[in-house]
Amino acid sequence: MLPFLCAVFVVVIILLLARLRKPNASTQRCAYVIVLGDLGRSPRMCNHAIQFSKHRFNVKLIGYAESELSRHITSNQNIEICPLKPFLQIEGLPAVAVYAFKILWQFGTLLVRLCQLPKPDVICVQNPPSIPAMFTALIIAKVRGARLIVDWHNYGYSMLALKHGAKHWIVQLCQRYEFFLGQLANINLCVSETFAQNLSVHMIKASVLYDKPTNQFHVLTNEEKHQILIKMFTKYKYTQFQGESEESSRFIHEDKQNNIVFAPDRPAIVVSSTSWSEDEKFELLFDALKRYGSHEKTKLPSIVCIVTGKGPLKEQFVDKLERERAQYPHVEFCFPWLDADDYPRLLGCADIGISLHQSSSGFDLPMKVVDMFAVGVPVCAVHYDCIGELVKRDQNGVIFEDADDLCERLESLLHGFPDNCPKLNSLKTNLIATLPNENWSKEWDSVLKPLLNL
Repeated sequence: MLPFLCAVFVVVIILLLARLRKPNASTQRCAYVIVLGDLGRSPRMCNHAIQFSKHRFNVKLIGYAESELSRHITSNQNIEICPLKPFLQIEGLPAVAVYAFKILWQFGTLLVRLCQLPKPDVICVQNPPSIPAMFTALIIAKVRGARLIVDWHNYGYSMLALKHGAKHWIVQLCQRYEFFLGQLANINLCVSETFAQNLSVHMIKASVLYDKPTNQFHVLTNEEKHQILIKMFTKYKYTQFQGESEESSRFIHEDKQNNIVFAPDRPAIVVSSTSWSEDEKFELLFDALKRYGSHEKTKLPSIVCIVTGKGPLKEQFVDKLERERAQYPHVEFCFPWLDADDYPRLLGCADIGISLHQSSSGFDLPMKVVDMFAVGVPVCAVHYDCIGELVKRDQNGVIFEDADDLCERLESLLHGFPDNCPKLNSLKTNLIATLPNENWSKEWDSVLKPLLNL
C-alpha cells in the first residue's frame, strides 16, 4: 500500500509541475511584480509594472490593495492587479508566535496566488520585506521556469535590527537568508552605488537602477497650483488652505483680470513625505520647527508644514503634536493622505521639501526626494553615508546634521520670502536646469532592458 501511495504522490507532483510549466496560450510575455506590502505605497514597483507593460509584457501586480493606485496603473490594460488576502491579527498570543503565523499565512497565500496565475517569464520581487517574499518568489521562479529579479530597496535584516538589535538571532538569521537567496537570483537591482558595493562584498552582483521621476511628476503651472490648493480645502477639508471664497486659497487667487496671483503675505509651504517608520527621525523636524523664528529675525514667513504618508508611528506623533501645539507659534501642521494623482500636484506647490530618512542600512536613497526634485522643489535632507549620491550640497538642496542645523537652514532659505530669498531661488534654478535629463523610463531601459535581452 505504501509504495502505491508514494507512486500516486510522485505522479501528482509531476502533473502539477507539468501544469505550472505549461507555456501560456497567449504569445505575450508575462511578468510578475511582487510587493509583500501595500501596492499604493510602493511607487518603484508600480513603475516597474508600467515599464514592463510598455515592453509588451502581460503584467501581474501582486500585493495588498490597501491604498488607491494611480490611474496610470488602473487604466493600463496590460496590468492586472492581483490582491493578496491580508493577515488577520491574532490576539492573546506571544509576539513570536504571531510573527510565525503571519509568515506562514503570507507564504501560503502568496504561493497559492502565484500558482493560479499564467506562467511567468520574469518575476520581479521587492526586498524588503524579505521573509517570505524572496523565498516564495525563488520557488515559483525555479518551478515555473522564470527569471528572478530581486530589487533591493534596503536590507530587511537592518530594519529588524532597529527593533531587536544587530546581534539578535532573528536579525542574524535574516541576514544570512537575504544574502543566500540574493546569490540565487538571476538579476539583482539596487538603488545606489554604495548599496551595490556592499552587496558585492556578499557575493551578489547588483546593477544600480536609480529612482527617477515618472511623467506624473513635473513642474506645475500656476493654474495647476491654484487648482490643487483650492482642492485641499474644498475636497480634503484642510482649513490651513482656506481662502476668502471657494474660488481662491490662502496662497493664490485670480485677480479681476483673471490672472493667477500669489498672495504677497502667504505662508511658506514645507512638505515632508514619510512612511512613518523607524528609519525616519521625525523629532528632527518637529524640534527644528519649535525653534523656527525664535531668534526674532525679520522677514521670516510663517510656515504651513504638510507631512504626508501612512505608517505605524503616525498616530503617536500626531497625538504628541496636538498636545504641544502652543510650542509652534510660527507653524501650522496638516497630515494628509491624498489620492494618488493629487499627491504630485500638492508636492509641486511646496517651497521646500524635507527628507528625514536615515537609512537603517546606510545604503538606500529616499524616493520621496526624487519626487520633490521632479516637481522643482529643493530639499533639506538629513545626513547619512550615501545621501550625497542624490542631494548635491548647495546645488539642488542642503544637508543637515541635527534639529538646530535644520532650523538654521530653513531660516536662511526662507529669509525674505516670498520675493527676496536668493538662496532658495538659486537652488530652484539649479534644480530645474537638470530636470530634462531625469527620467525613469530612460533609466530602466538603460539598466534593466539589456539584462533581460529585450
